[in-house]
Amino acid sequence: MTQVSRRSFLQFAGLTMAGLAAATTLEKIGGVSAVQAQAEGGGFSGAAFLANVSPEQHVLNRLTWGVRPQDRDRIRELGIEGYIDWQLDYANIADPVIDEFVGARRVLTMPPEELLQLSSENYEYVITTALWARFYRAAYSERQLYERMVEFWTDHFNIPIFDLVAGKVYDDRIVARAHALGKFRDLLFASAQSPAMLDYLDNDVSDKDHPNENYARELMELHTLGVDGGYTEADVTEVARAFTGWTNNPAWDGFFTFDAEMHDTGAKTVLGNALPAGRGIEDGLQVLDILARHPSTARFISSKLIRRFVGDLPPASLVDSAAQVFMQTDGDIRQVMRHILLSGEFMSSAGQKFRRPLDYVVAMTRTLSSGLQIEGIETVYYLIEPLGHIPYGWQPPNGYPDVAAAWINTNSLLHRWNAALLMALGGEGYLPGVALNLDRVIPAAATAGELVDATTAQILGFPIASADRDQLIAYVSRAANPDEPLTESARYEKLPGLVGLVMASPYFQWQ
Repeated sequence: MTQVSRRSFLQFAGLTMAGLAAATTLEKIGGVSAVQAQAEGGGFSGAAFLANVSPEQHVLNRLTWGVRPQDRDRIRELGIEGYIDWQLDYANIADPVIDEFVGARRVLTMPPEELLQLSSENYEYVITTALWARFYRAAYSERQLYERMVEFWTDHFNIPIFDLVAGKVYDDRIVARAHALGKFRDLLFASAQSPAMLDYLDNDVSDKDHPNENYARELMELHTLGVDGGYTEADVTEVARAFTGWTNNPAWDGFFTFDAEMHDTGAKTVLGNALPAGRGIEDGLQVLDILARHPSTARFISSKLIRRFVGDLPPASLVDSAAQVFMQTDGDIRQVMRHILLSGEFMSSAGQKFRRPLDYVVAMTRTLSSGLQIEGIETVYYLIEPLGHIPYGWQPPNGYPDVAAAWINTNSLLHRWNAALLMALGGEGYLPGVALNLDRVIPAAATAGELVDATTAQILGFPIASADRDQLIAYVSRAANPDEPLTESARYEKLPGLVGLVMASPYFQWQ
């Protein structure tokens, strides 16, 4: 088939008709009504669409970026608790595909001063490598929960990459990747001394004569206590004074520097704690200790983790118990996550999370991975840019939204349908940079019904409602007959559309 440009593709009647068919079919199986209900505040009941999800599939849906057949094999082998513990112990999971990928791209490991020089010489190469690495690690790493946690902390300590490319690439390495499942205190200290964070929130220019409150405010509101965590405007002022002199090396060699000449050495009081006069860097260090071990921080971090992994409305019972684990373990993220993932609230939460756009595209990639090849970030960027979820692309300091209402609207839904159909048609040349052999993904089937069942089993991992199955069979079989023999030509003609419809359906978009 003749290759067509991405810009001209939508002019082709074939895709237009496919898009209309997708919209009609999805409306019939409840997709439009479900999303509109959520967008209008009507809520969404996971049981309506995901009643047949097994506990194992539910765990895989939440811990991974997308489920492959080998992931299902692994959790059956280890059991649910064993699989969770295996993923939490990420350092002992061999990851040769990612090791090879990173080893071939020195920009991901080079010293910060070299990174800065390279970004000034070839900005496009550095930024596209960083974006491709974010996607590639999510799609192909065996350390799936670790990569999910890296993404969580990337949002939590958000720094947009486009104006701070060298700093953000280095920050990713020394903050989220270094401490994703470690102690929260270590994570917080690493972020506080990250050259990119100091630059982004203006603390690198904060001195005793002009204390800048940007970092102080976000440190308490977004990184630790939360907006209702009990701090006051006076605390913001005092914390800003405590961090005067926390700056970057003038040569920006990637290392934090404390400049004593910039520091306010007067006495301070932060959250009722006295910071005596005459000190230097100890002021900021004490503030970080106070915040890392504060009960409000335990609740705020626990709530955010539960919102990401359990549901948009974190159950109060789980927030209470997770915060208690946080306090008892001195902020051990691994232990807090183990508690959350083994909780009854987590196990009963199927259908309560809507895949964010990047998650959605990565999930399709992993689901089709046995027959899919993607050349580079350009293809991925084309799919996710209209959805508003470019890695490291969120400008405000609060990170990309983590609730369904932020991502569900008519425009984004249409873009999701297009992305699913384009991905499924990758083998037909409709999506440049993608090669897809669906025969390697979906097993052979003798009838229309078998093809629908094989497709839903591969992509979803669970059976769908009989009425929805009937609609998909009607798409495959002109007679809407599940027992209609499936010819080779019918499989070739219908399989891409069937795969696209399943990936565009609520069954795949919700988890």
